[in-house]
Amino acid sequence: MRVPPRPSPAPAVLRLVQLAVLGRWREAGEQLYHAVADVTEAAHGHELLVSGCGDGVSAEWLATRTGASVTAVDADADRIERAEHRSRTAARDGRRRPTLSFQHAALDDLPHETAVFDVAVGEPAVASAADPARAVAELVRVTKPMGIVVLLQATWGSELSADERELVVARLGMRPHLLVEWKRMLRSAGVVDVSVQDWTPGSASAADDWPTGYTWSEKAQIVGRAMRTSGNGWREIRACVQREIGLLRELADERAIGFQLIRGVKWPAAPRA
Repeated sequence: MRVPPRPSPAPAVLRLVQLAVLGRWREAGEQLYHAVADVTEAAHGHELLVSGCGDGVSAEWLATRTGASVTAVDADADRIERAEHRSRTAARDGRRRPTLSFQHAALDDLPHETAVFDVAVGEPAVASAADPARAVAELVRVTKPMGIVVLLQATWGSELSADERELVVARLGMRPHLLVEWKRMLRSAGVVDVSVQDWTPGSASAADDWPTGYTWSEKAQIVGRAMRTSGNGWREIRACVQREIGLLRELADERAIGFQLIRGVKWPAAPRA
């Protein structure tokens, strides 16, 4: 018997889960970017790769503030298009255009020669690659010997069960890993001198039965999804809604999902990916 595919979550749930996790490190803004610039020692004359660049905000900041020549890659063609549009708009507005280029490519199969970048930065989208370990190995492969490799990644805490983690993965569109797993990926690819900065923000909790940010329209989306996917009436609908609310409350706890800046150095004898 063919098992029907799991229905997609309501857009409201997708948006709020993404904000609860990815929005945390974005809130750090320039502080995090400054930290990346500091640990990479990026400067004019350096070649820097940003893998999983999304809409290009961090890549543009690094190119503008450090003077490095930045190549930004993402697997989502629409995001690359938006990043290029913003870069062109900045040039038309008379702002200084940094040495910055964007490419559409799979993160676990980068379109670059081996050992060409002084610095490689893997943003959270690396976790959404078909093979995250391969994506990390690709970051290392394209980095020069003794170059710096940095991962900016969501990490599992200790508070979510296996089932809850799968709910997060389905709604987030990527799979966080334990910190020890990210470090293992780096070391397996030939990275040494691994250090970690914890950028997990302070915890926050919901104030009432609906997490902050739900509008009545969004509540209706959740209830509507529950009605379409349940066959046992309002009791099952209520259970579905409670699961979604519970998931968001778990994610509001800093112990559920962390965010780490992981930095290392490519050893000259690093294995070829």
